[in-house]
Amino acid sequence: MVRMVAFLIGVFITSCLAASETPEGECKLTELTFTLIPKKNIDEQLREYRPLMAHISEGLGVPVEMVRASSYESVIDSVVSGAVDVAVLGPAGYLIAHRRNPGIDAFASLAVEAGHFTPAGSFYHSILIVSGHSEVDTAVDLRGARIALSDPSSTSGALIPKTLLPEVIGAPFDRFFGAQVFAGGHDKAMDALLAGQVDAAFVSSARADEYLKRGIISRDTFRVLWQSPPLHYDPFVFRSGLCHSVRQGIIDLMTTPSGRLQDFLESQHASGITRVTHEDYRALDRLM
Repeated sequence: MVRMVAFLIGVFITSCLAASETPEGECKLTELTFTLIPKKNIDEQLREYRPLMAHISEGLGVPVEMVRASSYESVIDSVVSGAVDVAVLGPAGYLIAHRRNPGIDAFASLAVEAGHFTPAGSFYHSILIVSGHSEVDTAVDLRGARIALSDPSSTSGALIPKTLLPEVIGAPFDRFFGAQVFAGGHDKAMDALLAGQVDAAFVSSARADEYLKRGIISRDTFRVLWQSPPLHYDPFVFRSGLCHSVRQGIIDLMTTPSGRLQDFLESQHASGITRVTHEDYRALDRLM
């Protein structure tokens, strides 16, 4: 079941009542809640995740409620408050959430297939793209240009460019460009560039590869003017306080091959799910 959740300021929502933990770390779970950052159309994302959630629901023997998120920040808030048990966050979003609640743990990440913009494995890049027909040759040539960003809490679509690009362009990020537009997601940022509404866009290399695989763009539709160092892919995270037996059960289900798991991996153009810990994101934490 998918439901719309409004995150109200000052309201603390918790799902702790869904699981009663014993001193040994075992708990009686009655429901699991899950959400993820809206990198593209959120309803499409939730449909893609249904095989994985069905697999987890069957394995744990409890229903999984999939929560429809409206923004990166709403997902961060829901994990920090304990309103959801499991979430998929961007790397920077995870670090923001972990700073606000150190009990939040990253435990898994997708390993993606190789693409035109992204290498095979668990890493991707923030990329600055322009139209293939653009006369712009370097990032420096975009002074005064109108650019699209994805979401203020997006790693590759905002935070990393704002951190690293000033050294490339030799100027403060917010003073260099003529206008900055937060499109609300990587796909929407690329759509704005395709429509000629902006001169350039900062997006995830993995999302650009997804557009290529879906036939929305060709290899020469966009040109990459800049790319970041490798970034560890989006982590699956547990809320603080979720008991050990549930955590281990989810990890086992997500890392043991099965038909439903394979259906999910194919929808993500992924080769597998790898284990991660907070240590895998420390380099980004220092950068931020």
